[in-house]
Amino acid sequence: MDLANPRLTARQARRRRAERGSSVIAAAIAFTVILPLLSACFQAALWFAARDAALSAARQGADAAAAQGGTLGGGLAAACQYARTAAAGILRGPACAGSTGNTITITVTGSAPAIVPLFPARVTEQAQAPRERFTTRTSP
Repeated sequence: MDLANPRLTARQARRRRAERGSSVIAAAIAFTVILPLLSACFQAALWFAARDAALSAARQGADAAAAQGGTLGGGLAAACQYARTAAAGILRGPACAGSTGNTITITVTGSAPAIVPLFPARVTEQAQAPRERFTTRTSP
C-alpha cells in the first residue's frame, strides 16, 4: 500500500470490488466442460470392460463347444454362465448365440452400465474355435 498516492489505492480497491465473484464464474464455466468429459471417459472405460467380458464369455463358450464331445448347447450354456457369474456387474443382460460346423462360433451380446444416458452401450463380441477331431495315424 502506497501512502503517498491515495488515488492508486482507491483505484485498486475499486478494481478488487469489480472482480469479486469472477473466480466462481470461471469455475462454473470450467466445470460445465470438465464434468461431461470426465463422464464420457468413465463411460468409455465401462464400455471397454463390457467388451472384454463379452469376449471372454464367448471364448469360454467356443472352447467348451469345440472340445472333443462338446456340443453347441454346452458351449452356449458355458458362455452364458460365465457372462452371468464372472461378468455380473460389467455385462448386463447377456444373450448367447452360436453356429456349428467345422468351426464353432459363439456370439455374446449385452450392454454396459450407463453413466451417460444417451450413450449407446450395446456390446457384441464373438469367438471362433475349430472343432477338435482326433484321428489315428496310418503307417505307410
